[in-house]
Amino acid sequence: MWNRNFICVVLTNFLLCLGHASVNPLVASYAKFLNANEYMMGLLTGMFYGVALAIRPVAGPVTTKAEKRTLLIAVFAIGCVANLGYALFQTIPMFVFFRFLSGIQYGFVGSLIMTLAGNSLPPEKLASGMGIYGVGAAIGTAIAPTAGIYLLEMGTRLGGERVGFRLAFMFASVMMLLAVIPSVMLLPERKTKLERQQAGAWYTNILSAPVLPPAAVMCLLIMAFSLYNVYMVEYAAERGIAGIGAFFPVMAGTLVFSRPMSGHLTDKYGAAKTIFPGMVVFALSFVIVATGRSLTALLIGAAVAALGYGTTQPAIQAMCLQSVPRLKSGVASNTAYMGLDLGLFLGPLYGSVVYGHYNFSVMYMTAIAPIAAAIVIFALIIPGYNRRRAQLSEEKNDKPRNLNSGTSPE
Repeated sequence: MWNRNFICVVLTNFLLCLGHASVNPLVASYAKFLNANEYMMGLLTGMFYGVALAIRPVAGPVTTKAEKRTLLIAVFAIGCVANLGYALFQTIPMFVFFRFLSGIQYGFVGSLIMTLAGNSLPPEKLASGMGIYGVGAAIGTAIAPTAGIYLLEMGTRLGGERVGFRLAFMFASVMMLLAVIPSVMLLPERKTKLERQQAGAWYTNILSAPVLPPAAVMCLLIMAFSLYNVYMVEYAAERGIAGIGAFFPVMAGTLVFSRPMSGHLTDKYGAAKTIFPGMVVFALSFVIVATGRSLTALLIGAAVAALGYGTTQPAIQAMCLQSVPRLKSGVASNTAYMGLDLGLFLGPLYGSVVYGHYNFSVMYMTAIAPIAAAIVIFALIIPGYNRRRAQLSEEKNDKPRNLNSGTSPE
């Protein structure tokens, strides 16, 4: 499992999440700083994921056909420019422009890294590997929000909020630049002529029908989870709870444990026995947070949320990749990220609408609704997934798998 490509992919994913998570919790506050109202705040926050979703019809075919190492370097360069733009041009029109640019980058990078990770793993260790792949994101998420909040507060003390936001976005830009290093170290992909022909026409690589059901479950879960990342800082401020920066390290620290555990349990016991309990625990976290009146209660909610969500995510990612032949892993990842993008776009909008009529507490309590819908959908799709996986296993030939995604040997 620990081959060169997989290690490089884990590192790039870590740096991506370090940059993204350092500013993601600040986006709503940044929009507010730019004098956006609560509805515009939700729109600007979710726009990033809406653009990423819109670019998927292009991202899927390009990821399948293009040389993946070169493409990865290019999308990290776009992310570096976008975050630099946030830092230097602090107006709503420029925020919209660079938010659009960030959405394009995110539309490519997530599914691209997921594809590289999946193609670097042996089939019998796919879920376990995806769990470890997610640890890089969890560690980045643990460190980054605290770093972003610290830079915002330090800059605000030195020169006001404008300087604070500038420092935070500059940090994210540097992380995107550093991610180019492990991207360059990836072994170049070498496809045979037959593999290129089997990939099919571009329009056949936009989305994968077998992956749509687990992607729908992922959409609903991330829709709820996004409310923690986007609104937790403002929620704590509304309740007068200090020290909320600790919420994100607690959540991410628990994810470091729950994601590898999920992969191991999924490989050993199957998706159903892992995902059902995870979703129930995830729903419980919103009850804890919505009724919490202290930092301790919110931190308990963070740990419970990470335990539940961290148990479900790697298992669902593995389901997506296991629903198609390896040659179609790029379109499978792209379809999975369509679910993620749609959920991350709808989540902040949903939250802003509920908050506009009630308050943050009610918003967090009603987040149980999409999780309940995810449980129902998962119960309906799991028999079909099991049949599909068995069918692909029967069709698979005995040719040994190249663990470096069709690349030359190390």
